[in-house]
Amino acid sequence: MKRVMVAVKSVQRDIAGEDTVIELVSPGKYYERGGVKYIRYEESEVTGLEGVQTTIKVYPTSIVLLRNGKVTMRHYYELGKERESVYKTPFGNLKMVVNTHELTTDITDGIGRVHLGYDISVGGDWQFYNQLDIELREDAEYGNEGRAETGH
Repeated sequence: MKRVMVAVKSVQRDIAGEDTVIELVSPGKYYERGGVKYIRYEESEVTGLEGVQTTIKVYPTSIVLLRNGKVTMRHYYELGKERESVYKTPFGNLKMVVNTHELTTDITDGIGRVHLGYDISVGGDWQFYNQLDIELREDAEYGNEGRAETGH
């Protein structure tokens, strides 16, 4: 497990063409298991999801984004595909469809980028287009957690 800094930029474009930009930088963890790259970090009040842990699973041709805490969701992104998901909140469940138009990843040893572009529909109605850019950088302060824990 490697400690990383996770910089997330989300640009949400509504039907009127108005953009809402949310940016977050959070300490996180990166590891690989079975050919899958994992990124974990805590959301904050900036995203409105304080107390929620986000896990991004990067596969060779797809991405799964999981959130756990006061909200629970699992979005599956595969280029050119529509995927249904359920967003569980304290106020009830919201069924949505994600249609992925852009998906690129370039991560080596916990350093790199993820780019997603997708439409979200709720109840069959288009809601917004979202562009998500995630940058992983070395956590210069803490470095590789595995080494610190094992003393190597």
